[in-house]
Amino acid sequence: MNSNDLAILVPWVIKHGYWIVLFFATVEGPLITIAAGVAAALGYFNIFIILGLSFIGDIGGDFLYYGIGYMLHTLIHSPFFRYFGLTELKISKIENLLRIHIFKTIVFIKLSPLIGGIGIVVIGAARPKFKKFLKPALSVAIPKSLFFALLGYFSGRAYVKLSQIIDDGQNIAIGIALALIIIYFIYIQIMKRVTLKITRKIEES
Repeated sequence: MNSNDLAILVPWVIKHGYWIVLFFATVEGPLITIAAGVAAALGYFNIFIILGLSFIGDIGGDFLYYGIGYMLHTLIHSPFFRYFGLTELKISKIENLLRIHIFKTIVFIKLSPLIGGIGIVVIGAARPKFKKFLKPALSVAIPKSLFFALLGYFSGRAYVKLSQIIDDGQNIAIGIALALIIIYFIYIQIMKRVTLKITRKIEES
């Protein structure tokens, strides 16, 4: 992602409205939430609605993947999952981790950008009680939604304020977009480390 991508994404989100925010919050999450937050700061959306949609999309996606795994638990043993590197041995080890450290395992998998939805399908297939799945899922969804929505919102507010003081809106926009890109890049790197940590735990278990 670069500053041009963000500059294109914000008007695109504004054009398509709240429903597109909800859809992509379910599928992707952070980028669309940041863009919607910026749009809210510019007056196109209500930030409280964006916060709500971001959370609903995040946790709703979790419920969907969990439900697929729970209802179609034999699906994870199909050849389709081998394309994601989920061998029978790895699935067995994930299930073992869920029995030993269910809260930590769900949090780690939910934070991972590389495992994500597929990992939650595996969790659903292991059929833990929904209450035990809900608490760690909420513990990630709430702060994650708040962080990215407010990151976009306050970045947009900073742009508005600076534009009133400095007559150089284009460079201000580029600077804020670069700052957002750096923060997002740091987030991705941290989440990749989380993924590696999960992988090591699976290999060692």
